[in-house]
Amino acid sequence: MRAISDYTKSSSFVVSVFFIILLMAGVGFNTYTLTVASDDLLVRETQAAIQADLGGFRSLYNGSGRQAVEQAIDERISNKANDFLYYFKDKNSTYLAGNLAQWPSENIALFSNGVLDIQVSLGQKYSQQGNPAMAQKERAMAMVIEFTNGDSLLVARSLQDIEFAVALAQTSSWVLIVIVFVIAITSLGVSYYVVSRINNIADTAGDIITTGNLSDRLYIESQWDDLSKLALVLNQLLDKIESSVKAITSVSDNIAHDLRTPLTRLKGHIEDLKDSKERAELIEECDNLHGIFNSLLRISDIENSNKISGFSNIMLDEILGDAVDLYSPLVEAKNITLTFETDIILLFVGDKDLLFQSFANVLDNAIKFTPENGQIAVELKQQDVAVVFSVDDSGLGVSEENIVNLTQRFYREDDSRTTNGNGLGLALVSAIVSLHGGKIWFENSHIPPQSGLRCAFSLVSA
Repeated sequence: MRAISDYTKSSSFVVSVFFIILLMAGVGFNTYTLTVASDDLLVRETQAAIQADLGGFRSLYNGSGRQAVEQAIDERISNKANDFLYYFKDKNSTYLAGNLAQWPSENIALFSNGVLDIQVSLGQKYSQQGNPAMAQKERAMAMVIEFTNGDSLLVARSLQDIEFAVALAQTSSWVLIVIVFVIAITSLGVSYYVVSRINNIADTAGDIITTGNLSDRLYIESQWDDLSKLALVLNQLLDKIESSVKAITSVSDNIAHDLRTPLTRLKGHIEDLKDSKERAELIEECDNLHGIFNSLLRISDIENSNKISGFSNIMLDEILGDAVDLYSPLVEAKNITLTFETDIILLFVGDKDLLFQSFANVLDNAIKFTPENGQIAVELKQQDVAVVFSVDDSGLGVSEENIVNLTQRFYREDDSRTTNGNGLGLALVSAIVSLHGGKIWFENSHIPPQSGLRCAFSLVSA
């Protein structure tokens, strides 16, 4: 009994896919952010800032002269928030102002027309730096402007922070992608594990329901996860149910067993009565009570012992034929038309006596509730690994709400209260069928006008 037949339709899988989609959306956003914050974009922004700074210095120089430019450069250098680099020189290459140790003269490349990619040495004026060659080297973007009297100003901006930001963004992006991939695989694995465990629990519960073997327990493979803890609680529940059922069965079995002796004595006293008619009626009642107790004990023995010691190679069609022959006189007495159809079933491993009893009980029920001149159809067919036995009758049938109760002990529909029986025949059949790994079911008869009852059960060879 699979609780979840399709893994992809399970709630665990759906939730996993939902979270994976959310994580992928996060990765997409991260990728977009990385694209926006790419090296080219940051470089363009830096270039625009340098051009704006140069434009300001050009206006200042044209309006106020060299000294105003020197003063403005010193003010900007003293501002720690300013990250621009400057080197201001005259036409003779004499240093005038700035925070670069020297005018770049090597390792110069072009970003674009008029925009330089240079290596700069940082420091305040030659007189304060000592050896410029010892100054720290950084990659920077620079632009140069020449004023009307031959003075030149180089404005640069370090690319170190930009390169670090881009590298950090790229690394973070790849780390996030790897994390998402791991989470996705883990989520799918966890969902598959949850579905497998739920199906294991459902399969075990289904086997217990089908076989009636309350001694089966759920498999517990660990103690850390919630499903294992749930399985542990369910096993404790099964222990309690099994204990209660055994107690109830023990009481009923003991009652049935203990009452047989008083009934035997009672029957002996009844046989001593002189009134033959009264004696016969009382003896019949005693025999009926004996039959009830014997049936109860036999059902209990089959359900609880699960005995297969009587199993052997048998011919099912021959056993069914013997059962049909046994009831032929009753069929003829009610002028019932009985059809008997069977496949050739070579060998079947089962209990011969119990199977004969199950065939006989079903036939007896059909004959009992089929009116005179009625019809009964008996079939024994091979279906895959199972053998299916069915009996259709043309009687009054059973209402749909009562069909599910037919295998309960002592159950008899109101319409059948006037007929002989104790309501244990089909309960015994159900126990025998379960012992042989099959199941029993009821439906409307296939005999027109389909007003009767069809009793069928499957049998699986041991």
